[in-house]
Amino acid sequence: MLTQIRHIQKGTLIVVTIIIVIAFAFLYSDFDFVKGSVGKQNCVVKVYNRCYRQKEAQKLGSNFDVALRLGMYDFATVLFGENRQDRDPTDFIMSLVILRTEAEKMGIEPTAEEIKEAIPKLPVFQQPFVNADFVKNNILGPNGFTEGDLAQLVKDYLSFQKLRDLIGAGVAAVPSETDRLYIRGNQRYTASVIKFDRKEIVEKLKISDEEVKTYFEENKDSLKSNPKRGFDYVKFTPKTQPEGATNEQKAKAELNFANAVNHAYSDLAQDGADFKAVAKQYSGKKADYDLELKEIAPFSPDSPPAFAEGDEAMLRVLFSNALPIETVTVPIAAQDGGYYVFHFTKEIEPQPLTLEEATSPIREKLLAQKSNTAVNEAANAALASIREAIAAGSSFSDAVAKAGVKAESIPNFSEAEPPAGAEDSALILEAVEGLGEKELSGVIDRPGGAGVLLVYVDKLELYKDEEEAAAKTSIAASSSNQLDRTLFSAWFNQRRAESGSERAGMAVAQQ
Repeated sequence: MLTQIRHIQKGTLIVVTIIIVIAFAFLYSDFDFVKGSVGKQNCVVKVYNRCYRQKEAQKLGSNFDVALRLGMYDFATVLFGENRQDRDPTDFIMSLVILRTEAEKMGIEPTAEEIKEAIPKLPVFQQPFVNADFVKNNILGPNGFTEGDLAQLVKDYLSFQKLRDLIGAGVAAVPSETDRLYIRGNQRYTASVIKFDRKEIVEKLKISDEEVKTYFEENKDSLKSNPKRGFDYVKFTPKTQPEGATNEQKAKAELNFANAVNHAYSDLAQDGADFKAVAKQYSGKKADYDLELKEIAPFSPDSPPAFAEGDEAMLRVLFSNALPIETVTVPIAAQDGGYYVFHFTKEIEPQPLTLEEATSPIREKLLAQKSNTAVNEAANAALASIREAIAAGSSFSDAVAKAGVKAESIPNFSEAEPPAGAEDSALILEAVEGLGEKELSGVIDRPGGAGVLLVYVDKLELYKDEEEAAAKTSIAASSSNQLDRTLFSAWFNQRRAESGSERAGMAVAQQ
């Protein structure tokens, strides 16, 4: 009898243990096996109402960097968002999930043979020094990719190409557009530019103390200091390679360094981890890197610490609205080949400025406003005067003299050969587009608030090109590719809207 009871107890304990293990697996896994019904607070993104947590999202996001390294630029940039300026891969993660879903819906399933044939044709393998071992050690390994992960990424790449071809089927670029682009590329200009320098006007302007005080009183509620943020951070610095180290030794050292950084980062970013305590465990001189732990007092984006000066990518991450306090950033590349990992510890909200603190920025703002108004009024007055004089039969040079401005001749140029040595050459090309002979452009703003300019086309010539047919064929192919991309992006953005994509608890803006 006792033996039977013991057998029953043993079986019961096994069943209970299995239930507990399964429960913990579902509750605390980094993967959402139950499609978002539990653990939503750990969601990085949600697509089609499914939650993707940190580790799964990181795995999906790493496809972006690998795709770029393999030369899949069109695939990577379209899914990432062509107008994006930061390095946040969240949109790419959602786009990749949507791509896989839509490919499956439309029955697009690249075969194992197609994937195998496509791998050696990837752009990265067209470089003479790149082979399978190089890709494995320098691209796949540092990103935690296996050969199976590579096969999946190439499958996604082929699915993207097939979807784009399918959506663009039957649509072709207009021949007249090819002719227009050819003419624009082979048309040469002889032109003159009239510049209006804002700096000259600024030197003549004066802002009184009374104007500053009035502006302050009218706007003091909005005159505040920049927000400030404080961080703890660690800096991973790779070991210096001995003189004479082989390429193989350098590649191995780089791989070991990347793996060591990733290993330390996973502990630093673990939920509930004490950043400083974990960092101290890794501090000092290690086999593959040196690590230092430091604390930065709160600073604003316009007054960063020395190591962040001029590093716009780093500052965008540190002052992103999507970075909650107590968050640990992903490793951020340093200029010396190392990596920074930051722990966001403190935030100081913008504070109201006193009149004394606000005087300098107010004076700069008023100078900018007045000088911008003055330079635009001067340019528009000259534009009207020159056009009126030319319409009345005056030559351009006489019209310019009558308007009281100076024109500078520009050497003969084309779109393919911008004005050699001319300042604002890109703006000049922009200004002459669409102009005929003896025509004057409108007012064009110069970058950085430098002022404005006008451009007059003296002469247009279209040079004969012995390779005209080949050039037009190339233009037509490029136009067709751009058209395919535009159609695919429009279609894909609609699919994204239907997917209900969300990131970190907020709706995601369309690309």
